[in-house]
Amino acid sequence: MAAFGILGWLVSRVPVDTLRAALRHGSYLPLAVFVLIETVAVLPLDAFATREALAIAGVRRTFGELFLLRGATYLLGLLSYVAGQGGVGVYLARGGVRAGRAAGAMLFLMISNAMVLVAVAALGFLADLPRDRRELLLVLVLGALAGIALYLVVIAARWRWLASRPPLEPLFEAGLGGHLAAAAARLPHLLALAALNWGAFRVWGIAIPFWHGLALMTVVLLVGALPITPSGLGTTQVLQVLFFAQWAPAATPAARAADVLAFSLVHYVFGVGWQALVGLVCLAGMRRAEDKDDKDSRDGKDGKDGRL
Repeated sequence: MAAFGILGWLVSRVPVDTLRAALRHGSYLPLAVFVLIETVAVLPLDAFATREALAIAGVRRTFGELFLLRGATYLLGLLSYVAGQGGVGVYLARGGVRAGRAAGAMLFLMISNAMVLVAVAALGFLADLPRDRRELLLVLVLGALAGIALYLVVIAARWRWLASRPPLEPLFEAGLGGHLAAAAARLPHLLALAALNWGAFRVWGIAIPFWHGLALMTVVLLVGALPITPSGLGTTQVLQVLFFAQWAPAATPAARAADVLAFSLVHYVFGVGWQALVGLVCLAGMRRAEDKDDKDSRDGKDGKDGRL
């Protein structure tokens, strides 16, 4: 309901005829192909960063296993980023990792991701934004930076009554160095994601300066990851219109806003579609791998019994 409310408010501020015109003149096929490239290209980077963060949190898994796992959990990611990460935690718990350790590893993963997003988003202050947009960016980024700074102080303090709780143990065991290492491993994934989103604007015909687009897109990704609406629907569109409408080629402010909104809606639909397809393919791959492991296990047991 929140997504529809946000979208309803946004659409009410953009003339319907102007939005329809923007949708009619969109580069649909090139964008569909580009979004597929986006979806496939970021998956190995995501799997690598996930493997590194989990290893720091005391949970070791192979790249191949996590590649399929992260792809499969993209299906849960259609609900929200948190649901997708939660799916990884459930899988780990079912695979023998203690529930508290699995939960802590996922919390560590999400926090290290947020650290990277906020650090890159701070570069958005270099963009030439209208005053109200700059004030919004200031509130979002400084608020997030304050929260992260407070969190790192708590981690450094290592208060025993917190550090001894099972879901928090991986956070304190990682320490400041572990958080920075996990953030460094995540940086290529999130930079690629932001850069590809910038490229999608270009495919649609909206030429945003690269560094401005990269920095501001991380703010969009950060807010879109919050479990407010499904996959950031509504929140993503609002921020993209606010941040990027000034670079649309249309003649009037309303037409520029409509162009960005049209792009954002179409990009979202294509993204959901390709994400679902990749998720289904990876889920099938996981099931085949599990069936093969079960078969190998049974064959090994039968062979051992036969020798006896």
